[in-house]
Amino acid sequence: AGLLLRSFQALRHTDLGVDEAGVLTFEVHLPVARYPDGASRERFHAAFQERLARLPEVEASGAISWLPVNGRYHSWSMAVREGWDGSLPAEGREWHDTDARVISGDPFRAMGISLLQGADVGAVDLDGPPVAWINRMAATTVFPDVIPIGQFVYVGGMPRRVVGVVEDIPFDAQGSVSRKVYIPHAQYADDRNWALIQVVKARGDLASVRERIRGELASLDGDLVLYRARALESVLGTARAQEHFATLLMTVFAGVALSLAAVGTYGIMAETVTRRRREIGIRLALGAEPASVRRMVVGAALRLALLGVVLGWVGVWLGIPRLQAFLLEQPAQRPGLYLAGGAGVLILGVLAGWIPARVATRVHPAETLAGE
Repeated sequence: AGLLLRSFQALRHTDLGVDEAGVLTFEVHLPVARYPDGASRERFHAAFQERLARLPEVEASGAISWLPVNGRYHSWSMAVREGWDGSLPAEGREWHDTDARVISGDPFRAMGISLLQGADVGAVDLDGPPVAWINRMAATTVFPDVIPIGQFVYVGGMPRRVVGVVEDIPFDAQGSVSRKVYIPHAQYADDRNWALIQVVKARGDLASVRERIRGELASLDGDLVLYRARALESVLGTARAQEHFATLLMTVFAGVALSLAAVGTYGIMAETVTRRRREIGIRLALGAEPASVRRMVVGAALRLALLGVVLGWVGVWLGIPRLQAFLLEQPAQRPGLYLAGGAGVLILGVLAGWIPARVATRVHPAETLAGE
């Protein structure tokens, strides 16, 4: 219960690495009949981004094939290349599982994703040789000993020169990250009819901005539809809500289990002491001090509780791996919670022994024996 409660609290404060305020997202699907090839699709995206940039409310705009914090998608293999020559990596080259994202415009600036090294999207000539941006995790794991800028990676069927490194963005609300490579749509439009998600950073009311964008889209191509327009805050909020609900549900169940364990522990130990009322009465009748009798009873209850704590710690050690999917931190890093749980059970054991013993020692031995 303690681990899940701490995980739930940490989940509520997880930094998702994007500036979601004032960002509108929507989709524009291009029909293959009128946009049959990569060149026509790229012309549309370039013209649309140019129109969006001219709107006075718009601060930055771009498009991406998959939004952050919505799970892993398009997981491809990527390997290091020595240069442009050849079509495959050198034999024996290590392949790295990497999430690929196709981008148009400047989605990094639109979503507040920091550029750590290299050039931003607007400073790169996309009419030249193929390029790519990678995230921090890809830079540190694929190029641990060299500066990644200027290096070559083989991904998406061809070698590409790394021109920039951007900050890691989680793929779930727990803050989990993976290697990512960002490929310009201008250099990859022929691969397929990519359903890019537009992201627009704007000032003012997003509803009015949406209508302005709808007008620009209609003037560019009146047959296209602005689809699933939502604030990025809403998109990420939905992803957060799913994780929050699962973790909260597990926390509630753990709390119920904790309550049942506490009530059951107290009840069983109190009943054990109650059954010793005759023994307590006899000891008092023979001249034992009530305080010493209470210490004896509490000591027996404490030994029983201590045995339960030891068994409980063994159960925790064996059971925590099954909870790992719901925990944001390694359980081994929280020994204080184990100690606190054990202390709670010991306190329950003391109370379960002391309260019935106190009641029993306050009754005259003759009454206790007569009741028996």
